[in-house]
Amino acid sequence: MGLITDVRVRQPANDDLVGREFIVAGVGAGFEGTIGLRLLDPRGKVIATGSAQSDGGGIGVGEFSGTLVVSRPPRAGARCTLQVFGDNPGLPDEGPSPGFNLRRVRVIVFPDLAGWLLYRVEPGDTLTGIVRKLRDFGRFTVRQVVAANPRITDPDHIEVGWRLRVPLKG
Repeated sequence: MGLITDVRVRQPANDDLVGREFIVAGVGAGFEGTIGLRLLDPRGKVIATGSAQSDGGGIGVGEFSGTLVVSRPPRAGARCTLQVFGDNPGLPDEGPSPGFNLRRVRVIVFPDLAGWLLYRVEPGDTLTGIVRKLRDFGRFTVRQVVAANPRITDPDHIEVGWRLRVPLKG
């Protein structure tokens, strides 16, 4: 029989900003429909675990969504790895670890995240100037803006037209 399983993550996407608590959603299958969720800190240490239930039940691929709660989050702007996989109750004796159809999603954690502003870089802007310009909307730092925007590899170089995410605290 040619049946296979699969797991696909729809939310969050690579490099999305997430808070202390966030939703993981997609389509997939696992043992009895269980999808495993893990968040790894930048050093690869597991800092949160959870699960979601697939609508496909024990035999089919279906939609799933679950909430992952990070009780001891890393510093604001930490780049972490979300692992999503079909549960494997036979571990450690059989099957892949941590489970089947492992998918990895890079996320940027801001523990007190309430959302973010989008800012389009204008001629003459600097990151320091942008932070000053937006101070009426909240308190954030140049370091946090850099952390929220992986395309910034040098804080002294931003380009006109870039859309930058500015994280807001809750």
